[in-house]
Amino acid sequence: MPMLLRLRGIDRNGQRFTLWLPLFLVYLILFPLLLVLLPFVLLAALILWPFRMACLVIQAYVTIFRLLGCLSGLQIDIESENGGFFIKLK
Repeated sequence: MPMLLRLRGIDRNGQRFTLWLPLFLVYLILFPLLLVLLPFVLLAALILWPFRMACLVIQAYVTIFRLLGCLSGLQIDIESENGGFFIKLK
């Protein structure tokens, strides 16, 4: 899982700025929220069991964790005439 987010940008005046954001602070908020939502996800899966959609609900919940894990190494580089922006997850 990525633990550090680096934002680098260039404004219209050509000045560069860099922000380093620790993502573990976001995880401290996100994971308890996902744990609180877990009983509701299980309840929804139980309700949707007769319609054979319970597996879909649980897979969607697990996909959130997989998505967070796969973000490591993501780089986004946006450039325009007025400036640019760079995002990197480590």
